[in-house]
Amino acid sequence: ILIGSSRQFGVEDSAVETNMLSKMLARAVEYMPRLAELSAIRSWTGFRAATPDKLPFIGRHAELDGVYLATGHEGLGISTSLATAKLLADEILGRASVIPRSPYAPTRSFAVHG
Repeated sequence: ILIGSSRQFGVEDSAVETNMLSKMLARAVEYMPRLAELSAIRSWTGFRAATPDKLPFIGRHAELDGVYLATGHEGLGISTSLATAKLLADEILGRASVIPRSPYAPTRSFAVHG
């Protein structure tokens, strides 16, 4: 059983936060009380890639020929995977797409602050 999903914005340390893990496990036991009888095999953390405008990069890389990107979904990669695959397949095969490409183009630019 895979349990958990969380977001801690601004965190750059990949260590498992034991307080967050405890909260997730306690919540899971509320839904399935017998989980309290089991032992966890492992825990892990990862970073969620995101873009400044919250839209993923989907499409041809601007500088590397034959390289396509599908990144920056910020935790929505699985739920949007079919649309992402359709968009990429249409671009790779040179087909028109029912999904607009421009909002997800890796070449779109962002204002730089700082």
